[in-house]
Amino acid sequence: MATARAPRPSKAPDNLDDLLAKLEKFLGRKSLRLTGQRRQLVEKILSMEKTHFTADDLVDEFSGQRPRISKATVYRTLSVLVEAQILEEHQFGESQKVYELSEGRDHHDHLICTACGTILEFMNEEMERLQDKVAAKHNFHPTHHSQKIFGICATCWGQGVRP
Repeated sequence: MATARAPRPSKAPDNLDDLLAKLEKFLGRKSLRLTGQRRQLVEKILSMEKTHFTADDLVDEFSGQRPRISKATVYRTLSVLVEAQILEEHQFGESQKVYELSEGRDHHDHLICTACGTILEFMNEEMERLQDKVAAKHNFHPTHHSQKIFGICATCWGQGVRP
């Protein structure tokens, strides 16, 4: 799966220590510890070029490194990071789950290419206002949302890929 390779957002956490402190506090409430492997995974996520990644992408980042971090540890830690609201988990179509840093990121939505899997982020104030208007019309009080638009990216379209 191809993913957007955008620079880290300007609102990314100020430093690793702040993020680890948030995780450690969350883990403490669950009677869990901030292990060396969990710390390594958070450090790796912050250093990755990809802003959207799969568990397999993260496993690949550790290939050849010692001590080895198992795939099971990666999956368990991703689940904890989602629960701690440090990562967001997305299901873009039938593909595997995709993760992105949620801590310190501005709200955005996604365009997903169904041909190559590229994920593009966008923000549109007009769409946000319309969603708020629809919610208000139905006396609905939204807490969050995720807009996903599926289609064909410019690169694939230029190569003749059609739905």
